[in-house]
Amino acid sequence: MKRLGKVLALDDDNSWLSQIPLILEDECEVTSIASIDQGIQAIQAKFYDVILLDMNFENDPRSGIDIFRVIQAADKGADVIVISGETRPERLIQIMNAGVTCFLPKPVTPAKIREAVRNALEQREMRLRAIEMQESCSGVVLIGKSLPMQNLRAEISKAVSAGIRDILLIGETGTGKEVVAKSIACQFDPSKRFVPIHCGAISDSIAESELFGHVKGAFTGADRDKIGAFEAVGGGYVFLDEIGDMPLNQQAKLLRVLQERKVQRVGSHEEIAVNFRTISATHVNIEDSISKKVFREDLYYRLAKTQIRIPPLRERLEDIPELVNHFLKDSNIKKNLSITNDALELLAAYHWPGNVRQLQSAIERAASKVTGSVIREKDLCQALPQLANIFGNKSTKNLVGRFGASVLGLERDRYERVLLECNGNREIAAEKLGLSRATFFRRLKELGMVKERIKAPISAKINYSSLPG
Repeated sequence: MKRLGKVLALDDDNSWLSQIPLILEDECEVTSIASIDQGIQAIQAKFYDVILLDMNFENDPRSGIDIFRVIQAADKGADVIVISGETRPERLIQIMNAGVTCFLPKPVTPAKIREAVRNALEQREMRLRAIEMQESCSGVVLIGKSLPMQNLRAEISKAVSAGIRDILLIGETGTGKEVVAKSIACQFDPSKRFVPIHCGAISDSIAESELFGHVKGAFTGADRDKIGAFEAVGGGYVFLDEIGDMPLNQQAKLLRVLQERKVQRVGSHEEIAVNFRTISATHVNIEDSISKKVFREDLYYRLAKTQIRIPPLRERLEDIPELVNHFLKDSNIKKNLSITNDALELLAAYHWPGNVRQLQSAIERAASKVTGSVIREKDLCQALPQLANIFGNKSTKNLVGRFGASVLGLERDRYERVLLECNGNREIAAEKLGLSRATFFRRLKELGMVKERIKAPISAKINYSSLPG
């Protein structure tokens, strides 16, 4: 038996309200309410598929727009059909810009009401089927079966199940923070909007407009009202990418929105209740930024109700074959390309400072330049010159063959750690590892960490970050 749609009719005209159950008889379950306060209580306490809403209520300064914002904040997905005798152009524009499903001017025929409600219910059914099929999640794929990726998926599932509203992603540049953010948003509700904002890319002068919106005439060029990200997302996720790069003055305004769940458009004194969730992402160490007074500690704790770390590629080298095959499959440059096992081993011997993004770029460059249908080691070396040193070093290739790329990666990490601890001084690092200076330098070459002997006094300190490879 088909479920009847649940409809709430909210209007101060009791005569009109009494007609709605008759108009929608055998099609919907109708609740009729004449008071704004009672209507708000019903909206917050119960679920309705469709709400029929008047704009003006006698002896009450509040309008239908105020009620509509309560409906948005409740975030239950109801469709709102405004049925009103409102004729003022500015009010009609405000109604349509608010995001209602449709507007019917009074007087309205029973047939028009039935048609509008039927259309709203049909559209709602289509959205629900789309959710069940997860069409909105197409293309959002977390690739990899390594333990770090298994742990990442578990963290995401835990955060979504707990209903956490503010999540902070930390990870190096190129690890795929936006892909993870989209995965979280999709698992929460694929029908909701996902609005990305790059905090380091928008100028200070337009940041407030992008985030909070503006009213017409607020500044030069503001020729119309604009809805900001927090208002437009409608219960979905605002993705604040590179939040660590946000200027301090913007951080203060963001903190208030997170605390109050209200926004004030630029040029307006009116506060608007908004319903949103946030996923923030950064590659910087926020705690260091806090100690340097360039990031607010109170904002950090507000953003990071839960914190999820995205592993760098060097910690999940066993995922490289799956990632490469995914990039080759999705490549629009050439179809039916394959890659040799030796080429995959070469990729796994590199430390990937640019992470998955750098790997994808290397594969796309190699795919665009290869003459045949198979990508080999030499093709990768042309695409990413840093691989040539590893490819040309027989010792490294032998190590990869004997022990596997993951062991080589661990060995490289060990040498990097010791060098950093010794501020790049090779002599001290060699002593710490119990090696002669010559053996230590040869080992660096075998690991692909230097290309040639650096001519410097034995006692000189070397800036390790400047070493090639």
